[in-house]
Amino acid sequence: MQPALPDAIQQRYACRKFVAEQPVSLGELALLLEAGRLAPSAFGLEPWRFITVTDGAERAAIAHACLDQPAAATAAAFIVIVALVAALDPDSVYVRKQFKAEARDGDPAPIHDAYRAFHRPESITEWAKGQCNFAAAHMLLQATHQGLGSCPIGGFDAAALSAALRLPAGEPPALVIALGRCAHAAPQRLRKAFD
Repeated sequence: MQPALPDAIQQRYACRKFVAEQPVSLGELALLLEAGRLAPSAFGLEPWRFITVTDGAERAAIAHACLDQPAAATAAAFIVIVALVAALDPDSVYVRKQFKAEARDGDPAPIHDAYRAFHRPESITEWAKGQCNFAAAHMLLQATHQGLGSCPIGGFDAAALSAALRLPAGEPPALVIALGRCAHAAPQRLRKAFD
């Protein structure tokens, strides 16, 4: 039986080494992507794109861009979350489409006005990358729920990762999630006391 949400929250941890030659199935990846797709985002903009990587040579390039950290070097698959920075101009087709959907047949103007007041070109990249963490959190919990090991990786060479994935300008990588069957048991949770 799969764990309930509170159990998945309690059991989730960053796996630092995965078992070799145990792939993540396409069905498992699809469930993870769906969890990310359903994540909340400010203004309903969903400023992300998810890239799955399962091919051996591509995985090696991603691992190298992630500075060959053990979790990256042994991962059976990756989901790379990319921030859609170039699409976030207030007058872009993408923003208009998202706001029309977010308005749910109502007037999108109030949402658009609020976003125009918020939007700052000099800080939108970091904001968009931060939004990507909502999707990552959903995927990490879904991975635990599915019995998969996962490790969020924020330490990477952005230029090398962008080159490995052939990312267009305006779509910087925000986070890498390494996936597989964890090679070790969950360690004791170390967290600050509730108070």
